[in-house]
Amino acid sequence: MGAVLSIGELARASGLSVSALRFYDKAGVLTPHAVDPRTGYRWYTDRQVDAAVLVAAMRRVGMPVKEMAAVLGGTDAHGLLDRHLGRLEQGLDDARRELTRIHRLLDARSDGTRRVVVRTADLLAAIGAVRFAADADSEFPVLRGCLVESDHDVVRLVTTDRYRLAVAAASLLETPDQPISAVVPCTFLDDAAGLLRRHDTVTVVVGADSVTLRCGREQLTTDLVDGAFPDHRSLSPRDPGIEQTFSSAALRALLADAGDRVDLGVLESGEIVVGHPGAEQTARFHVQVNAGFLLEAVDALPGEQLTFRVGGPITPLAIRPRSVHTPDPASAYSLLMPLQPEALT
Repeated sequence: MGAVLSIGELARASGLSVSALRFYDKAGVLTPHAVDPRTGYRWYTDRQVDAAVLVAAMRRVGMPVKEMAAVLGGTDAHGLLDRHLGRLEQGLDDARRELTRIHRLLDARSDGTRRVVVRTADLLAAIGAVRFAADADSEFPVLRGCLVESDHDVVRLVTTDRYRLAVAAASLLETPDQPISAVVPCTFLDDAAGLLRRHDTVTVVVGADSVTLRCGREQLTTDLVDGAFPDHRSLSPRDPGIEQTFSSAALRALLADAGDRVDLGVLESGEIVVGHPGAEQTARFHVQVNAGFLLEAVDALPGEQLTFRVGGPITPLAIRPRSVHTPDPASAYSLLMPLQPEALT
């Protein structure tokens, strides 16, 4: 049987406290060799020292009590230890993410900045979808700029010259602690293209008077544009209207020789005809838009097919990429303001 140890002696030999040994006895992990029926005092054998040392080691790494007993019993011992290590590693990853978030919160409290993180490829695609609608020659700085705002789980870019409006969104990699909203010069986005292409993710940092794009150790900063950006939400398409999908390539070919303006005829059947429908076809109404602006929108929006939405002769023409999934009307679209109608021949 070997030598008999008191509970105090086993505590000193294993590194477990006396109270811990009592707990593991009640839990069925490490039961004593004998218990004095009169005093309840626990006695152990020297062969139990190794088991107690194992329990102390598992206790230090947070091993669940039920799994401790299984390990001591030899039931898939190594597998249990490996799975516990996996849980610890996952917990460490979670802790790192949470501590990173805490660091950002502390930074935001100290310097008033707000941050969002996005994939650079998604941000570059969004820039490409909206860049054309800014007016580089406008006397109003906001019309030469781009609105950058976060909304739930996306960052949205918006440009407008008051005759057209372009919106595109990119999914955020992390839920922002606070929303951002800032107007930056479009030339800043042009300058940032090289930086963005060299990295996979970018942190957009919005301060009181500046915006910084941070990619690893590289960064680029610009001052904010003064002035209130037009309320793009009031113009965003809400009503279904009349919709039809066109080939992007066919639209480019048609618009190449369209002149200054192009006519969209909405027929009684609900079909939208790009170009004058002909004398033999009677249209319910017509919408005329700038042909050059329409071509730029077609070129900027991704995809091989585009859906046109027309609500009436004086409502904006909405254009968005066709998707096999239910489209988010705010993810990417362009609006073109109708022109004063000319006589149709």
